[in-house]
Amino acid sequence: MNKVTEINQDTQIDYFDNQYLSFMNKKTSTNINEDNFMLNTYIVDRLKKYTLKDYNYDIENLGIEKTWSYICQYVLKYGENKDFLNISNFVEMYEIALALVDKQNKKESGQYYTPEDVALVMSKWFDKIEAKNICDVACGTGKLILTYFDYIGKKRTIDILNNRRLYIYDLDSIALKICKTSILLKYGLEYEDKINVIQGDFLNKKITLPEDCKVISNPPYTNINNIPPSWDKTNVLLDTKELYSVFIEKIIKQSSASVIITPYSFIGGSKFYSLRKLMNNYNGFIVSFDNVPGNIFCGRKHGIFNTNTSNSVRAAITVVENKYGINGFKLSPLIRFKNKERDRLLQCEVLENFIYEKYQIVDTMHSMYFKCDKRLGEIFNAWKSCSKKTLNDYVGNQGCYKLSMPNTCRYFTTASNKLLNRTGQIELNFEEESVFNFIYCLINSSFAYWYWRIYDGGITYPKKLLLSMPIFYDKITQEDKAFFNSLASEMIKLSDNFIVHKNNIGIQENIKFPRKYRDLINERLLKILQIDKNVNIFDIIHSNMALEVNL
Repeated sequence: MNKVTEINQDTQIDYFDNQYLSFMNKKTSTNINEDNFMLNTYIVDRLKKYTLKDYNYDIENLGIEKTWSYICQYVLKYGENKDFLNISNFVEMYEIALALVDKQNKKESGQYYTPEDVALVMSKWFDKIEAKNICDVACGTGKLILTYFDYIGKKRTIDILNNRRLYIYDLDSIALKICKTSILLKYGLEYEDKINVIQGDFLNKKITLPEDCKVISNPPYTNINNIPPSWDKTNVLLDTKELYSVFIEKIIKQSSASVIITPYSFIGGSKFYSLRKLMNNYNGFIVSFDNVPGNIFCGRKHGIFNTNTSNSVRAAITVVENKYGINGFKLSPLIRFKNKERDRLLQCEVLENFIYEKYQIVDTMHSMYFKCDKRLGEIFNAWKSCSKKTLNDYVGNQGCYKLSMPNTCRYFTTASNKLLNRTGQIELNFEEESVFNFIYCLINSSFAYWYWRIYDGGITYPKKLLLSMPIFYDKITQEDKAFFNSLASEMIKLSDNFIVHKNNIGIQENIKFPRKYRDLINERLLKILQIDKNVNIFDIIHSNMALEVNL
């Protein structure tokens, strides 16, 4: 037998001996015991010295299923290899395999692998909720459940396994095999027949969660183009056509409690109203994260293998507690953070400290959850209670006073008295000069920007949302009107001095006024609302850091 010491992409498959090829051609299964085979000396020696180059070769020439079948069997019999074949690398190895075999399919499947620190936060919250059975839905290669078991310790984990209380679900049979292998490798092969493995489409009506269970999950994020007949045709499914939202629906309906990480769009998106309405029947809290400047899924995408940082999504962790006698969900603001803060920020106690204490119930009049920092709650409540009208009530079709606002607003909003040289701007007309001046100042304050962060905070500022902004113009005095008239006139006169450009797709013009103007307007607005707060409190909204805002 010729021993191969180096494998490259041009090597032909005929270097394998007949026994190796015979094994490669045998049928594989998600049941570990069904894949037993004789590991000859050559195969064992090769796997002991297995490298990324070997792995890439096997994936491209033998396929994912065959490669992982022999990897799983090998590690269960001989243990992990320190340098490469070990549980800590399995998630990233499998991600590489998917990328090598079918990059487009992986992209369309909407897979975002849970980073270690996020998995630990979710595990801690998961441990606080109560239920008999433990379920990982869309478990993939097992990052979440393995992190949870690490957190609770071997004794408690063995109790769960020994009493057949673990259920792992996934459509991907290979990922399920890797997940199960990792659990057995860490806790013992004797639990092979005590892990409940459910391979298939979780949304199929025939697949259900066990009674008295809690679920931890990072479901797939992708659009639904075709609805299989095996799915329940719920309002959430028909309204959203989003895979993750239908996963949320089924999980919260069938489980006692859950911790789920998903995109945050369900918090305010209009098509997700039926999901929010369903969530009125349950309770818990939601923590949401921006993706600038830091990203909750950011990091070395393949860890030891490369430095791709392309994964990006605004995410939310939903904790369904289902405490007795409570309805609705409490929410955090949209948390923006720098990567240097990540370690301090991603702690349960720290994140919970951001959460506004009000349980929110949606209805047709208040159809979106609001994301308000609890430190700004008094201002938010005063703003709503003092406003009897919305911006839409003051906008006219033919008004001679014209205002333009760029609809991309990463850190602030801008009002201009003329169109700017850019794509994407909202145009508004007003009939009264004093109303125009007030709205001009309001948009250049923190309030309009804050309103967007409360109810959206995505890529652009929807005009419909802007027009729904509460307006307390009828509360201002003549002295207030004189203030806004004078300040608006000064800002308009000087606005050309503060033009800035960003060369994205063509020139994108904006106006960046000095902070003193924003502070002056904020101070006046707080006075009108009868709130005794320093204007620095609005730094909470504009800062690109979550933990280092000096109030």
